[in-house]
Amino acid sequence: MLQIARRLLPILLCRCPHCLRGPVFAGLVGMRETCPLCHVRYEREQGYFMNSIFFGYVISFVLIIPVIVLLAYFRPSLINFTLGIVVAYAFIAPITYRYARVVWMHMDEMIDPR
Repeated sequence: MLQIARRLLPILLCRCPHCLRGPVFAGLVGMRETCPLCHVRYEREQGYFMNSIFFGYVISFVLIIPVIVLLAYFRPSLINFTLGIVVAYAFIAPITYRYARVVWMHMDEMIDPR
């Protein structure tokens, strides 16, 4: 449990899962191949980030729930309800992409350290 608490801030700041200091992303979606500080390679094998898709589903679901509740409160038509969710997800998708990969890398590092 202590290890998870120690990793919480580096996960929120999208930092390296190995040294907890180097930035994972070079831009909004541009991911670095290695950590600029400890030089650990982020992608361990081909298809490594496929597992991050599951974390992406969970993060997206948690972030879209308040939008669904708010839309349900105002009871819009089905078209407007769907459009509201699509627009909200367009804003959520970049956040989901980044954090799904970072959370996956940190979980993998905790389970199988380098």
